[in-house]
Amino acid sequence: MSALEARHVSVTHGFPLDWGTVVLSTTPRWVLLAAVLPFVLHLATRFPLTPVRASIVALHIGLFGAVSLAHAALDSWAVAQAAPQIVHLFGTIPRLARSWYNTMPTMVSLYAAVLIAAWGMAEARERRERTLRAAQLETQLQSARLAALRAQLQPHFLYNTLNGIAALVSDLQPARAIAAIEQLGELLHASLREDGREEITVAEEVELAEKYLALQKMRFGDRLQFELHVSASVGDCVVPVLLLQPIVENAVVHGLDAGQDVLNVRIDAVPCASGVEITVENDGTAARRDGVRGRGVGLATTRARLITAHGDLASLTLNARPEGGATVRIVLPRKLADTSVAILQEVGS
Repeated sequence: MSALEARHVSVTHGFPLDWGTVVLSTTPRWVLLAAVLPFVLHLATRFPLTPVRASIVALHIGLFGAVSLAHAALDSWAVAQAAPQIVHLFGTIPRLARSWYNTMPTMVSLYAAVLIAAWGMAEARERRERTLRAAQLETQLQSARLAALRAQLQPHFLYNTLNGIAALVSDLQPARAIAAIEQLGELLHASLREDGREEITVAEEVELAEKYLALQKMRFGDRLQFELHVSASVGDCVVPVLLLQPIVENAVVHGLDAGQDVLNVRIDAVPCASGVEITVENDGTAARRDGVRGRGVGLATTRARLITAHGDLASLTLNARPEGGATVRIVLPRKLADTSVAILQEVGS
């Protein structure tokens, strides 16, 4: 563009310059800028202007002066190549000063553009780093919340289970008590393992609930019946670990401990429009008023875990059945398990 401009001006004034002279007179100063300005950009990126520091400002003022002087010198030389008669009319210093003043707007614009670009790059990088740090902090916060909620859940679960084993011992049923202890060991191994997972598949979660129900059946015998159904299309979806534990406990405790002769518990996991729907229902006595309203400790903990993991995309509702008992309905987004991670965790365990 500079060469075209010089050629056009020379033709307009009636002294057309040949293209060799035009290119020779315009190229050197732009080659200088092409070589120097990336260095200025690197310098401004490595030593940002903000916050303002006198040493950095002085560095850029000195660098700008040196670059603008070199640029003016090349421009003066280029003018002498295009119009040799000027050399005889003006001395070196006047020609250099004239070129310096003439090229100053271009130099100021280009140097300022480079500094602004460096500032923008630094801001973008800092914004990405802030976003990454915020995401990491949010992940750590969610992990801490889930760990705290899980820590609240486990003692409650162990307390109820050990009470059941104590009841077997007091009823002089040592064989069933021993079998219950073994079943508890298997359940603890599956549910309390330290493999770093905060989520497991729906199939695994229902399997944990089945182990718990089998443990309770050892205590209550034929008084407890249960049925489980997991749709093949949702078995690989993930849910927070031990999500169903307090709900299944409530289904058993509120039914059998209230004097129910035979209690039926059913767990269903099926796909729905919002993702995955899991229901736990029993046919025991009508749910207590605080349970129906969803204010129970176990339900509050489970609801808090769902909100922590999925926000408003998940929900938990509890409704009394007209024929007796209650139904808990959990809806959460569809999220498939990471197969490679699951395999590595299984190998590690």
